[in-house]
Amino acid sequence: MIRTTFPLLLAVVLSACTTATPIPVPPAPQPVQIQAVCPPPRENPQPTGILAYYSRINALSASDAVAEYNAVNASFLAKPDNILRTKLAMLLSLPDTPFHNTTAARDLLLAWTGQTADQDATGLHDLATLLVSLLSQQVQADNTAKDLSKALASEKMHSKSLQGKIDAIKAYETSRRNQP
Repeated sequence: MIRTTFPLLLAVVLSACTTATPIPVPPAPQPVQIQAVCPPPRENPQPTGILAYYSRINALSASDAVAEYNAVNASFLAKPDNILRTKLAMLLSLPDTPFHNTTAARDLLLAWTGQTADQDATGLHDLATLLVSLLSQQVQADNTAKDLSKALASEKMHSKSLQGKIDAIKAYETSRRNQP
């Protein structure tokens, strides 16, 4: 009986496999294009002009830089505005000039950026805020360097004092050995 039912069962199972409908394969997903959420940058001619101004003053000779500083400082004192304020801060931050003062440059810009922002259409306020951040870090680094220089000078003095004591003890021991 098993021999006769097995071929029949096999025939039924195989016929079921041939009549099964294939499972549909879902189509491949289409690539999704992500669009930027940020608005496009607005045209800001003044920050670009201020950065070009910095490139120009950075290349000036020492005497020309002093003349430029005096002119911008006089103009700012006569009629303060934010463009002159930014130019004056950039001049004050120039290294190796007689008027270099990073703290004054930071404070000059901080007086403007610390107020409720009058978000001007030029983006100059954003540039000034960046400069305040960078100048604050520079002031902090300068103060740390000064503190470390003072500590080093103090340690050198202490080292000299100790070396003098060591030399005195060596001289005393040498003189004691040479005595009969």
